[in-house]
Parts: sequence; C-alpha cells; structure tokens
Amino acid sequence: MRTLTDLRGRTIAVGASDSLSRNAYESKEELGRDLVSLLRDEVARLAAAGADFIQLDEPVLTELVFSQGQTRTFMCASLAARGDPTQELEWAVAMLREVLSPAGVTRTGLHVCRGNWSRDERALLKGGYAPLAPWFDRIPVTQLVLEYATPRAGEILSPGGKELGLGVVNPRSDSVESPEEIVARVEAALSVVPRERVFLNPDCGFGTFSVRPINDAATAERKLASMAEAARRLRKAR
Repeated sequence: MRTLTDLRGRTIAVGASDSLSRNAYESKEELGRDLVSLLRDEVARLAAAGADFIQLDEPVLTELVFSQGQTRTFMCASLAARGDPTQELEWAVAMLREVLSPAGVTRTGLHVCRGNWSRDERALLKGGYAPLAPWFDRIPVTQLVLEYATPRAGEILSPGGKELGLGVVNPRSDSVESPEEIVARVEAALSVVPRERVFLNPDCGFGTFSVRPINDAATAERKLASMAEAARRLRKAR
C-alpha cells in the first residue's frame, strides 16, 4: 500500500487496483471536484499569461470503450473501475468542459492516450476512436491529439470542425520512422482532414515514468528530427 497527499492535505491510501481511498474522499466525484478546481485555475493562469496552446492529457477515455468487463485499469483510471460507460463519459465531458472554461480564445488541445506503459503492443488498447466521436464533439478544444502511429488505432477519425494532432511516430519502438513513412501517413489523413488542420505529433510521450522511461533520449531525438523533416517536406509541397 502506498500513500499520496490530496489537495486538502489529507493522506490517501492507494492500493494496487484502487484509484482512491474512501478514507480521504467519499467518492471519486468528490475527488473529481478537487481536481477540476485545481486544473481550471491552472488553465486560467496559463491563458492570462498569454500561452499559445494549452493541452490536456486524458489517458482513460479509450479504456471506457475498449476495456469494458476487464478488472484491470489502464494507467490510474478510476473512470473504468465501475459504472456504465455512457454515464462515465458524460461525467468526463462535464469535467473537461469545466476545466477548459477559463481558456477563452486560447487554443486548446486534448490528447487521448491508448496506452504508453509497455513496449508490447499486444498489451495496449486496440480499436478505433469512432465510438468516442459524439463526446469529442462536445469537448470545447481546438485540437484533438490522437495516436495513429500503429495499426491499433484503426481508421483516422474526422475531428469535425476541430484540428487533428496526428500521431505519426511510435514513442515505444527502437526503429526510427523515415520522413517518407511519415509523409505517407499524413497524406492518408488528408483524405479525411483539410491540410490546414493537420498537426504532426509523436503518439505519446517518450519519458512516461521517471524511473523507467519508455525510450532513450537519442532515439527520441532521431524520431522528432524525422518528424520535423517530414513537416518541412509537406509544407514545401503545398
């Protein structure tokens, strides 16, 4: 059993599969209210400071769709631990809308993760983003940052009127994607999303855990350099 300190200075006991302790919070909704308050204040401060882009990382939305009926939770997901997926997604959207409410005209993005704790692709979530589209439409962000560097993500989802942060390199692999491979992935996306609304990204972060990074710095640098070169070629081809 390990412990954390909550926003009120109380100690939370966290077990192997429990996402919070009722000794600290009576419900996950109560914990959610504290987290929303903290994050909303941070968004307000960033917007006031003139930030160009504010990105939220949401690592559990896909678990609600692809891990139903499983006892394990993805990352630290309390959303998937109990409850009807539709009810949980409604709650998630409500929290995200409240967190983003102070952003004003600042550009915002939502990264929806599919798993970044293992190099074994078989252990990570598989399936397209399409089941989440109705909820994506209601989240007030400028850009959806989605992972498409592996076949696990399925077909590219149209982001509606939003921009698409297109994942084009796999942060968990040793092989470095060539600029040609990345350009091909982007060109496939252009059949779904207008060119001016496509942005290139790695699927997820390269660090993940402070004591167990998912990749080394040299490989990450080469992957990012390849991505930057692909972006230069795509801009030149316009």
